[in-house]
Amino acid sequence: MKANVIVFETAILIFTIVFYQGAKLLMGKKRNLAFFLGAACFSLVIESIAVAGGAKNFYWYAANNYYSHYPPGGYIVWLGVVPLAYCLLWYIVSMTSYVIATAFLPRAKSYLSCLLAGGIAVVFYMIIEPVGVLNHWWTWNLKSFYMIDVPLAACISAFLSVFVFTWIYHVTVFEKRDIGALARIENNTFKRWPMKTRKLTRNLDWDDLQTVYFFRLGLGVLAYSAVIAPFMVLFWAIANRGHIVPGW
Repeated sequence: MKANVIVFETAILIFTIVFYQGAKLLMGKKRNLAFFLGAACFSLVIESIAVAGGAKNFYWYAANNYYSHYPPGGYIVWLGVVPLAYCLLWYIVSMTSYVIATAFLPRAKSYLSCLLAGGIAVVFYMIIEPVGVLNHWWTWNLKSFYMIDVPLAACISAFLSVFVFTWIYHVTVFEKRDIGALARIENNTFKRWPMKTRKLTRNLDWDDLQTVYFFRLGLGVLAYSAVIAPFMVLFWAIANRGHIVPGW
């Protein structure tokens, strides 16, 4: 018997509370809150773009067509076209991957530990995704190469998204570091107004640091989209499996 979506949604909420409290002890209240909010926003934006572009199609959950005969139905809490549970799951996976990676490479350069975090995230997703597909918590409807009902594009997306997000978090919130030419862009845009400051990132107060953090996350979404798009186009052209109607 397949597990109800509400079981998954409830379990994710419970796990999020547990992981959040554990991460707060490891990272501190403010840093952990920044990670949580950043992960939720980052995953929501990239997933919304994917849904809008048709890469992963949640429309039958939203319309509740399939679950109309299966009380209590599909997901309860939505953020636009994306279930809240997905964003919480992404936080759990990215946080766990980041903590493990930085523990294994405590003195490595930030991009190396974040590359490892992305690799660890792929391992988690190769475990989670088949379970989600089997239980109809979501379905992939994407033209790509598939492994255990998981498209290769999803693995690349998991690696790239976790790498980009954790790297931005690490250099901004943890290291409080300026990033090359990006510092000039920041100084000439939002740091000029409304922040009205030319301070280095390491000298900013917490509120201003959060502004820099979310600005960089926005640029991170653009960078992620620019890198993942060619893979999506390539797989669409040569993949071994096309769109499938969810035969539930």
